[in-house]
Amino acid sequence: MFGVAEARERAEVFRELTAMVHAGVSIGESLTTVAAGMRPSRLRGGLLRAGYDASGGHEITESFEQHPHVFSALELAMLGVGERAGRLEMSLRAIADYHERDFELRSTLQRELTYPIILLCALILIPLGGRAAIAWITDGVGAAVTIAASTLLGYAIFLGIPAIVVYLIIRNARQSSAGRLWLDQLKLSVPLIGPVARKVALARFCRALAALYSAGVLMGSSLRLAGEASANEVIARKIEGVARAVDTGGSLSEALRKSALMPGTVLQMLTTGERTGDVDAMAEHVARHLETEAQTAISAMAVSITPIAVVIAGIIVAIMVISFYGGLYSF
Repeated sequence: MFGVAEARERAEVFRELTAMVHAGVSIGESLTTVAAGMRPSRLRGGLLRAGYDASGGHEITESFEQHPHVFSALELAMLGVGERAGRLEMSLRAIADYHERDFELRSTLQRELTYPIILLCALILIPLGGRAAIAWITDGVGAAVTIAASTLLGYAIFLGIPAIVVYLIIRNARQSSAGRLWLDQLKLSVPLIGPVARKVALARFCRALAALYSAGVLMGSSLRLAGEASANEVIARKIEGVARAVDTGGSLSEALRKSALMPGTVLQMLTTGERTGDVDAMAEHVARHLETEAQTAISAMAVSITPIAVVIAGIIVAIMVISFYGGLYSF
């Protein structure tokens, strides 16, 4: 799906479109006006072209479908239903709400992990700076420069090359469905990270499902599109099985129970929604519940990583101090 910055940009764009359509501005003029105030990007170009098409009498969904790399299948489905039902403003608002919640979840992940990532980077840089400082004190600037250069070369060989290899493997695996499945299974099995990745993916799935179903998209299509929105191939494949069961007349809560994806509290909430005929509202409650759980899991992971990194950094510094004073007294 989208990164933090693009999720925020899309939320703002669709919120502005909602306001303009609500004020009575034609959709074609709304699209071109909003696009005119944006920075150059693929989204801006897609909005401009769609605005020109809509002003010429084409349907907005038809125009958006010409740019599959700009507009997601989720956006197209919600717009298509809204346009056919004469509820375009409601669909635009639902898309804006979806992107706003997605932005909040992604920004929480980014914010909570920033400090642990800085600490982990410091673990790499501390030996470089420490060895260079010791060489400067004991042998002068020339020795410090030599030590720093040799350490950087060692980093390039022992860290840089493996990192490049891993990046190429991941990029190549992402090109195929089987590769994405393997990567996502690996991600979900990593201690500490796996449970968080699962909660985040399920939160995205439920948020997308709530947005799609409330916009009027059929449940089977909503499930499939929401599975894709989870950005996890393992979960998307399980949701495909759930969608097939629902298409054949099965209960959503029962199909989800058999998939073993959702916790019991969520299944009970969905069961209640089906009994009362208020599935869309209950799906919204479920999405909020899982987003809160995901944010809590992200914070807990960051709290767990930080002291580990601090302890490792302290050990490295202690070893360097001991080796420094050991070198002084050996003369």
